[in-house]
Amino acid sequence: MMRSILRGAAAGAAGATALNAVTYLDMALRGRPASNTPEQTVELLSEKTGARVPGNAKTRPNRVSGLGALLGLLTGTTVGAGYGAAHALGWRPSVLTGGLAASGAAMAGSSAPMTTLGITDPRKWSFADWASDVVPHLAYGLVTAATYGTGSEPPVRRARTWLRAAGK
Repeated sequence: MMRSILRGAAAGAAGATALNAVTYLDMALRGRPASNTPEQTVELLSEKTGARVPGNAKTRPNRVSGLGALLGLLTGTTVGAGYGAAHALGWRPSVLTGGLAASGAAMAGSSAPMTTLGITDPRKWSFADWASDVVPHLAYGLVTAATYGTGSEPPVRRARTWLRAAGK
């Protein structure tokens, strides 16, 4: 079980990298600004929990921005770990099915807390807002599922399977 969870966390980290790459590509192509919802989430969580983010007027915003980005990476690796745990419990989806499930879980894992905190309301999002959220999360899910799948069978066993299939 632990091996599957760790493999899932690593796959989720790869998926988070894909999500960030697609997001930054979208920003570069459309000239749109970065979302400030991660920073708003950190600020609100800091207020609600009493966990102060240290720093002066110059350094504190940088810390809040870094913590917002880390929340995204934490979500990605956590969803990936859950993907690995589900696999260890017998769930064996195709890459497409697993990718869609991971995409949905990552979207829920990032948007639900922000919606609950009143930072965003997906019911009021425009088509462009949805596209800016869905497309990177699809990249996340598909890369997570594909990456997890690459390590599902040890290379020696995989080679024996291929040789048997080839009639050797």
